Amino acid sequence: MILINLLPPELRKSGGGVNPLVVTAAAGVSICLLLFCFFAWISWVKVPAAKRLLADKQDELVRKREEAEKVEAIRAQIVEFEARRTALLTQLGKKVYWAHTLDDFATLLAGDWKGFNVRCLDLSAMPTGGDRKGESANAFKVRLQLVGEERAKAGDYIKSFFHRITESTFWKQNGFVGKAEETYFQDKPVWNPSLNKVVIFFNLEFQRVKPINKPKAGG
Repeated sequence: MILINLLPPELRKSGGGVNPLVVTAAAGVSICLLLFCFFAWISWVKVPAAKRLLADKQDELVRKREEAEKVEAIRAQIVEFEARRTALLTQLGKKVYWAHTLDDFATLLAGDWKGFNVRCLDLSAMPTGGDRKGESANAFKVRLQLVGEERAKAGDYIKSFFHRITESTFWKQNGFVGKAEETYFQDKPVWNPSLNKVVIFFNLEFQRVKPINKPKAGG
């Protein structure tokens, strides 16, 4: 059968139309191509860049950790040095300088005792270990010999001796505390015929207290 189109030319369908299947196939190919390009960009550009950045950050992290360890080691050394410094300054603050004290003591013994003389036979000075808060305690130990003109005045000699010590520069200006006679136990006076004098031997221990100079913070 032969079909004859009787419509006017302007209303007739054109025989050169686009096939929808071809358009759909082309669109699918374009989308696949775009997805491939995106995947390739991610795989070949972004992922390698991210890996390089991650490697750089990991290297930086390792360096930062090493630097932090060095800083912590330095801080530990600073703390140790500060502790040593404080301990050293504390010990220096406790230190008692005895030269001036001994000079004052020697000057005291060499003075005019009016009727008797005093000699030091033995002497020692040392920390007592009984430090009070903020203070350093020290002991000044002496063995003395008192030689007097008259046996009957032995007691007077002893009283005069302790009175003079208590009023002396040696006692007042060197930090001694308590009473000078606190550790005195009277020995029996002995008359020495060869000297024609009375002789008394006795031991004394004086307590000396010195304020501890505390180290200044950051000084």
